[in-house]
Amino acid sequence: MYRHKKNPFNKQKINRANDYNEEYSSEFMPSTRFTDVDLIESQTFSLWIGYTGLFISLFSLFMLPVLLGIIGTAIGIYTVNKGQKTLGYTTIGFGLFSILVSVFYNLMFIVSAVI
Repeated sequence: MYRHKKNPFNKQKINRANDYNEEYSSEFMPSTRFTDVDLIESQTFSLWIGYTGLFISLFSLFMLPVLLGIIGTAIGIYTVNKGQKTLGYTTIGFGLFSILVSVFYNLMFIVSAVI
C-alpha cells in the first residue's frame, strides 16, 4: 500500500490534559418523564373544557348571545389546540352561529323599525 509522507508543518498538537471530549447528553435530557397517565389526564381535562365550552355556546343561543358566544368560541379554539378537534369545532360553530344570528336579528329589527 502506498504511504504518504508526513508534512512536518502540519503537525497536530496532542495534549491530553486539555482534551475535553465529554458527553453532555444527560444535561439536555428532560428530568421528568411523561407517562400514559399524564396523557390521559390531559385528554380528560381538554374533554371537560370542551364540553363546558359547548354548554356555554348552546346557552348563548338563549341568553347573552354575543358575550357567551365569544367565550364559547375561545374555549372551542383552546379545545381544538388540545386535540379534541370534533368537540372544539362544534363549540366554535355554535358560538359563531349564536353571534351571527343575534347580530343579524338585531339589525333586521332596527331596519324594520326605520322603514
